[in-house]
Amino acid sequence: MNRILLVDDEENMLTVLEMLFQNAGYGTKAVTSGLEAISLVSSGERFDVVISDLRMPDMDGIELMKRLDDLGFGFPFVIITAYGTVEKAVDAMKLGAVDVITKPFKSEMILNVVARICRIESLQKENRILKDTESKADELIYSSAKMSEIAAFVKKVGTAPTPVLITGESGTGKEVIARTLHRFYSNGDGRKPFVMVNCPAIPESLLESELFGYRRGAFTGADKDFKGRVELADGGILFFDEIGDLPLAIQPKLLRLIENKTYEPLGLALSRRTEVRIVCATNRNLKELVQKGLFREDLFYRINTITVSIPPLRDRPDDVPVLAEFFLKKYSGELYKPIIGFANGIMALLAAYSWPGNVRELRNVIERATVLSSTGWIERGDLPAEIAEACPPGIFAATPSTGGANLLESTERRLLAEALAAVNGNVSEAARRLGVSRNTMRYRMQKFGLQD
Repeated sequence: MNRILLVDDEENMLTVLEMLFQNAGYGTKAVTSGLEAISLVSSGERFDVVISDLRMPDMDGIELMKRLDDLGFGFPFVIITAYGTVEKAVDAMKLGAVDVITKPFKSEMILNVVARICRIESLQKENRILKDTESKADELIYSSAKMSEIAAFVKKVGTAPTPVLITGESGTGKEVIARTLHRFYSNGDGRKPFVMVNCPAIPESLLESELFGYRRGAFTGADKDFKGRVELADGGILFFDEIGDLPLAIQPKLLRLIENKTYEPLGLALSRRTEVRIVCATNRNLKELVQKGLFREDLFYRINTITVSIPPLRDRPDDVPVLAEFFLKKYSGELYKPIIGFANGIMALLAAYSWPGNVRELRNVIERATVLSSTGWIERGDLPAEIAEACPPGIFAATPSTGGANLLESTERRLLAEALAAVNGNVSEAARRLGVSRNTMRYRMQKFGLQD
């Protein structure tokens, strides 16, 4: 639901405008002065459009527009005036007003103006979200010290051709780590190839030809040459996802590829050379597979030259808020649903959950909540029962405890402090990560005694 801030010193006009826009399906907030409007916006309330009368006692509509802009609130602004001179209209438009409407006006006209503004803003927001999520699709999203250490380590080993083994539970983000390695290996431009082999997904009978390719006539049905994934990955990274499921018959050939940089396509008697970096990932215990005879010991030690172990999400709850905000932006953009954010208590609830499915489960929960949301906020009822019902009721309470701070405030203060610490006190970056405005961030910092 789009929200409109109405500013006019005439209460009758405010009543008319409120009824008009509410009947048209908009949310409204009405104030009788520019100072009230500034106070309301500075407290953290967000709006899609501001509609203000031009002539008001404390400050006129143009001054209000300038003051809000100076404070960093670039809302689309519409001026209403009974003094419809060309000069005033030009001045207002030059200073950033989207439109100037002269009293008396027809209901259809002002509704059309606001609908157009909201439609344009929605499209621009979707474009920004899509660009942002696309640019970050393969980036590590984190706030915790553990993931910060991993990110620094990945950067350190990123440019070397040495094999890397990424371990971690299912859903922790092993492929994201592999793609981050690829970005460093490609010097940031992504031009070197990144080719993925999902070991459990390819039948054993087809895996050798998929990996190494074949020449025409190599077997029945081979009517043309076929480039395998090793050849396609030449010069870049060949990523084996769930390497523990690689069949024993293929393992010696992978070892040869790593040791000698050579392979043989089916139907070709000559070896071919390649410069490819091998990156593997697994959620299984490879040492146990070696002991059971299901994985070659020599291959294990070769791919285990550099190891990146990703902790489960339950061991890094500080990452939950930034990941949740990232996924909310992603899916609200993809699903064309303008979600404002998370309702009170929701972030604390998410941070307290154990996440057995790790980041993948969190992503699915936020996607589901985005689909179900009908209020413009992610509410408790939008979450799966196992998460919503596991939450102590106190998280949603607004009543202070005997110590003077409820659980929500304590959690909010902790999240603010952790966000600031993660970016070395950069208020703007912390606000961006938390999904709030810079002014709201400063207001919350002052409230909880966190000085910048």
